[in-house]
Amino acid sequence: QVCVGDRVFSESTLPAPPSSTSLKADMAAALTLRCVRAPINAAASAVGLAHAVCNSASYDTVQISEDLKGIRALAPGADASRVILYFHGGSHWLLTVHTYKEFIGRLSAATQACVVAVDYRKPPEVRFPGGLEDAMTAWRWACGQNQDASVAVAGDSSGGNLAFALVVKLAQLGEKQPVACIGISPWLRLDLDRSLGNLYGRFCADLYLGGKSKITSAADPLVSPVNAESELVRLFPPILMHAGSNELTTEDVKEMAGVCSRAGMVAEVEFYHAPHIFQVGPGFPESTRDSLNRIDTFLRKYWQQNSES
Repeated sequence: QVCVGDRVFSESTLPAPPSSTSLKADMAAALTLRCVRAPINAAASAVGLAHAVCNSASYDTVQISEDLKGIRALAPGADASRVILYFHGGSHWLLTVHTYKEFIGRLSAATQACVVAVDYRKPPEVRFPGGLEDAMTAWRWACGQNQDASVAVAGDSSGGNLAFALVVKLAQLGEKQPVACIGISPWLRLDLDRSLGNLYGRFCADLYLGGKSKITSAADPLVSPVNAESELVRLFPPILMHAGSNELTTEDVKEMAGVCSRAGMVAEVEFYHAPHIFQVGPGFPESTRDSLNRIDTFLRKYWQQNSES
């Protein structure tokens, strides 16, 4: 038997060692991905950093563990004991915390909370469960930083997938849950059918899992949180999800809302006439303002309940 994190796999379920030809092909594919990703990340990070200059939040780098860092944003007047642990999107292989620097500053101002964006690992450097392990490390770090802190988790798109997967993992372990879980256009089903429209999604899911070296399937609830059983969902924290009314993750949000409803759990959902992760960019100010105000109201409600308990 082999342990990966706290999961145990028998030798029969582990992938066979790669041949030299396969190893060379994997190295070439990884190099190609890095070459494609580098200019995208550089351009997106430059935009995020430039826009962050325009807001009043203060930023610093936090050392979450020896190999894991994050960026902390604190708007003027924000309560540092209220923490949002944020996982950024990017199809599970693109973008960085720097891309989201301006947004987490705005999120801090809107919620008057401290926001920490986690620089979790991505393919091709790691396969699943590498990103989820980083999410768990960040969660335990956030809880350990201040025993009186109230910590919520949030994320957009593939980062929303990580936030929900973390909640599923905590439920499996029977551990303390966040105050709330916020999904901004969260990608919650990675076990996609083979239709042409899912071609890129299946590519990203396969990359996230590790391709031929994967140790689980996309149907695993730690990969597709909408597949979580009701007994686990009943352990979830209060859930809020916002998405466009006709975008990439609209059906995922509807499906997760149904999963929560059947389990008798709180799930507040709002759809907007706006695109995927519209809150992150500048193009939809009215919808963004409404979404962030609703997130603030939702979090304040459960932060208040947490402080009274």
